[in-house]
Amino acid sequence: MLKVDKLNQYYSGSHILRDVSFEAPIGKVTTLLGRNGVGKTTLLKVLLGLVPSRTGSISFEGKDLTRAPSHERVRAGIGYVPQGREIFPRLTVLENLQMGLATRPGGTRIPERIFEMFPVLKQMLKRRGGDLSGGQQQ
Repeated sequence: MLKVDKLNQYYSGSHILRDVSFEAPIGKVTTLLGRNGVGKTTLLKVLLGLVPSRTGSISFEGKDLTRAPSHERVRAGIGYVPQGREIFPRLTVLENLQMGLATRPGGTRIPERIFEMFPVLKQMLKRRGGDLSGGQQQ
């Protein structure tokens, strides 16, 4: 479970995150909603360790990650899937998928469930990511 307790973050003098607390259980879908400018992206950046929190705590599966660097959070199992087309356009589809396995032991195969969810990817493994349509890149 991801547990966030009384998280606060500021940009200059602006108080962006104010005592944010929530729990996101493993195996459940947790949604973050809000209008533009209310701190959704800042919260994600804090959870990933890209921006430090001023106060509060973050734990994942009982491990305190509040001050952990990003790579330790990834190793613990925290990931981020951006909504945009943030792929490596010059890498093949296969290489882009393998990048998602970078924290796994060498030789880890792409999970078959990926191809079950997105069957067209199997046919496009040798194509460059930048050659795919916008929807395919997403």
